[in-house]
Amino acid sequence: MIQYRSPFDEQLATQGPPAIFTIDFKDRLGLDEARTRELWTRMDRAPEWGVCHCLYRDRETGWVQYVLVTSPDLCGPHPRADIVRFANREAAMTALAALGELPVSKEPEFTAGSS
Repeated sequence: MIQYRSPFDEQLATQGPPAIFTIDFKDRLGLDEARTRELWTRMDRAPEWGVCHCLYRDRETGWVQYVLVTSPDLCGPHPRADIVRFANREAAMTALAALGELPVSKEPEFTAGSS
């Protein structure tokens, strides 16, 4: 079950405009305003709504994190990250756990076990 930082975050994730949500230290999802704003400013139109469960890998450090994205349009090519989409949260979290306690991947082609 997904837990949110606040009712505000939950409403945005389920009914709000397309956005990016990241996990905090208590394993709760919350709006990532900076990433959301950055991706919106690079688009030439408003993104379509749709839930995507992703792993984002920072290319510089190799660090991987789970990210809930509420638009497939926000999962496209990124200047600093590799993004892998999964069918559901469970599949994404399983792939993340397979990377170990410190989820880092320096593989040239980051697929995180997606199919």
